[in-house]
Amino acid sequence: MTRESPRYFYESLADRFEGLDHPDDLRRRLSVVFDECLGRTSLADKRTLDAGCGYGPFSAAAVRSGAAVVSVDIGERLVGRTVARAGSRGLVADVCHLAVRDESFDVVISSEMLEHTEAPARAIAELARILRVSGLLVLTTPNRVWQGVVRAASRLRLRPFRGLENFVAWRELEALCAASGLEVLVHLGFHPWPFHLGAGGAARMVEQRLARGWAARLMVNQAIVARKREHVSGASA
Repeated sequence: MTRESPRYFYESLADRFEGLDHPDDLRRRLSVVFDECLGRTSLADKRTLDAGCGYGPFSAAAVRSGAAVVSVDIGERLVGRTVARAGSRGLVADVCHLAVRDESFDVVISSEMLEHTEAPARAIAELARILRVSGLLVLTTPNRVWQGVVRAASRLRLRPFRGLENFVAWRELEALCAASGLEVLVHLGFHPWPFHLGAGGAARMVEQRLARGWAARLMVNQAIVARKREHVSGASA
């Protein structure tokens, strides 16, 4: 596996990744993870893994909430940037093959990482393995129903990102969690249309009405909160 592999695409733009990230999307994802999914959960002193840390906004937010954060990414420069930004501990690793002991973390956060792995099922299994019993996985990822649109946008050079993009379907994500010993507590949709189109206020109103109903399965992104069941130490895919 060379550094030119699609797996390392985001490492190749580590110096400018933050500038390419859409600020409205980032703000919304931070709100979904920390306000909607973890709003009633204290992170104080919780051992927390940020899986696919990128340039570090979620690690930084978790550290501000009092968590003891380990930031992991496949890219060495990305991990370095995150550690400098958040004051977290860093780990350079493939999320599908983590050199971490079973049941090491109270909380795992992962925002827009799963789709960039070669085997999303294996990634979910690894994240479940390292969770302690009753620990929480909070994960956001694009919805497969939008995969064709995203690929078309890439072909038309309307977006700057390439690399691996293995979107997971709504029911598939729930099934992967169940197969890895995770109980899904919350599954919601956000971004009812591509965030590049704007209309943030209108999008929030649609989300308030529909984000947890049937229509959520048609939204661009999905978020899940899953709890590790008792007596399950993880599963392989």
